[in-house]
Amino acid sequence: VEMGGLVIGQVGGAVKALLQRDVKLADLVLSRESLVNDYDARLDRDSLTFIALQQPVANDLRMARAVARAGLELERVGDEAKKIARFALQSGEASAHDPVVAVARYLRHMADLSAAMLRGAVRALDESSATLAREVLARDKELDQEYATALRQLMSFVMQDHQFLKATIDTMFALKGLERVGDHAKNIAEQVLYMVEGERAQKAAKESE
Repeated sequence: VEMGGLVIGQVGGAVKALLQRDVKLADLVLSRESLVNDYDARLDRDSLTFIALQQPVANDLRMARAVARAGLELERVGDEAKKIARFALQSGEASAHDPVVAVARYLRHMADLSAAMLRGAVRALDESSATLAREVLARDKELDQEYATALRQLMSFVMQDHQFLKATIDTMFALKGLERVGDHAKNIAEQVLYMVEGERAQKAAKESE
């Protein structure tokens, strides 16, 4: 839960740093990357220790696996936040012909959606709630649609002004990063279903995508 809160803050901070060209905030996000990695290492170690010493079966074994996998997914979310923060450091001053400005609304909305999905996934894991996990899975289509709309807007922008091609590509990767954050939240939710209801529920969730 602590790691989840940290990476949600990382994503929000990275997007805010990009939109506001806030170098100090981008540096802060990058400086906290090591904390995300430390959480992942601790979760992995403690899960393996638990399995080795306690030799859990059935529900307990599924819980240990779900926690370890959730840590890995959250670490990857941290990586996406790091990439966006690095882009923020390279962006310089905003201008009227800035691709980030052109899709700012979508960046904000996707950041909010992906953070909500992550928050729901972490809560589902903490409360062992299949209901909350399914709510996270249901929101994935909304994020995907927002991503597709943002890409169309970005392509329209670059068709009108080719001099910002590199910045446009970087902006595209930032949008893709937020879409991947949603995918990682979805993966955590699927682990919760596996933990609570077993392999059949996890398989059914993937088949419904």
